[in-house]
Amino acid sequence: MKATDRYFVRGITCSLDGQVLEVANLSVGGLFAAMAKPPGPGRVVRLELALDGRPPFEVTGTVTWINEPDKPKATDLPEGFGLKITRIALPHKLAILDLLKRHQPVLRISKG
Repeated sequence: MKATDRYFVRGITCSLDGQVLEVANLSVGGLFAAMAKPPGPGRVVRLELALDGRPPFEVTGTVTWINEPDKPKATDLPEGFGLKITRIALPHKLAILDLLKRHQPVLRISKG
């Protein structure tokens, strides 16, 4: 499993500024969250990530790209943002890895 392998796993959400967002795809190194009016590229944000059946935990990351509704970079994803995880506790990273091992990666996410 590579850090760039993307997985679609139902039931994963994250919270940003009190707003609960669906996670459209997840990897060991990042995620894509569906959100109208997402934070801009380069912005550092703290999220609470909730994996199915586990208490939520905090991750910090940098917004790397935006999927805009009028000019989508990835037509198979909703409006939202991609996040590169830059800070996560080891037990939480292992929880993500454990979850992803039970799912198949998304074969292709078209960007650009």
